[in-house]
This record gives sequence, C-alpha cells and structure tokens, in this order.
Amino acid sequence: MTPAPTADETRARIVTEAERLFRHYGYSKTTVADIADACAMSSANVYRFFASKSAINEAICGAIISNFEGQLHKVANSDMPASGRLTQLIELLARNTAEMLSHEKKVHEMVVVAMEENWGAIGRHLDFIEALIASIVASGIASGEFRRQDPKQAARCIHFALAGLKHPVIAAQCACRPDTPTPSEMAAFILSALKA
Repeated sequence: MTPAPTADETRARIVTEAERLFRHYGYSKTTVADIADACAMSSANVYRFFASKSAINEAICGAIISNFEGQLHKVANSDMPASGRLTQLIELLARNTAEMLSHEKKVHEMVVVAMEENWGAIGRHLDFIEALIASIVASGIASGEFRRQDPKQAARCIHFALAGLKHPVIAAQCACRPDTPTPSEMAAFILSALKA
C-alpha cells in the first residue's frame, strides 16, 4: 500500500500544478478550483495548505526567483574584476527580464501581480540584488578599481538606475523605444560614475 503524501509533498504538488496552469492559462485566468482539479483534490483541501491564491503564487514566485538568484550569485562571486562582475550582473538582469517578456508572458503577468501587491518574495529578491551590487562595489573599492564611497548607497542608486532594464512594467514600455539604452551602455555609464 502506498503511503499517504506528506504535507510538504502535497504543498509541492499544489505549487507544481499551479505553476503549470499559470504558465499555460495565466495567473488571472487560473482559479483555486482549477488548481484543486489538477491535483485531484477539493478547493478546501488546497486552502488547508495555502491561505489564498496569492500565497500559492508567492510560493511559485519564490521558487523561480531562487533559481535566478543562484545565477546572479555566481556572477557576483566570480573571480573577475568588479567592473566585469557588475557589467555581467546588469546584463543578466536585463536578459532575464527581456526573455520573460518575449518567451514567458504568463510568468511576466504573474511577476507584475506580485510586484503590484508587494509580495514578500519580491521584496526579498530586491534586497538580495541590492546586497549583491553593494558587495561588488565594496570589492571594487577595496581593490582600488572604484573610488571610495558608501557601497550601500551606491548600490541603491545603481539599483534604481536599472529600473528601465529590469522592472517588468517599465522594461515592457521601453522595449519598443529605439532610444532605450542597452544593458552594456547602462553598465558603462554606471561604471563611469564608480571608477576612481
């Protein structure tokens, strides 16, 4: 006789099925009843594991973000000079947003909802990016590549400067403008402000 799934296994199954439905139909068109049907359970059972549809989305968002953060961490902690790491980080952030816009429109929709509703996963992700940028700036200061400054303040300014490349709504609006700076141009501009 097969043992009953654990609570963690059931939660993982709900998240997996919800992500599949969100990617196919979109966040707004998928209901908790749809997710329950896909899991062969009642909506009430889904609500035993997640308080709301938003909570399910936050779990999905957290899983997607976690994977992407691994890529960002690898770039930020490579053995390149600080300017190379910062340039690659900016390019990766921009590429991820552009790919989501062109190939993962349903995921893009989900991220926009998450940002509009200020979910915890998004706030943690933004803090993570800012901390990575600050660590790169601090290492560039320590090596003499960047001028002396407050790395945290510099990271906040850099992060805000990148909104047009990484914020899903702003990036979507800027994508069709021919005069939008490229990620490489933005990186060069930011580096010119940091360099000693």
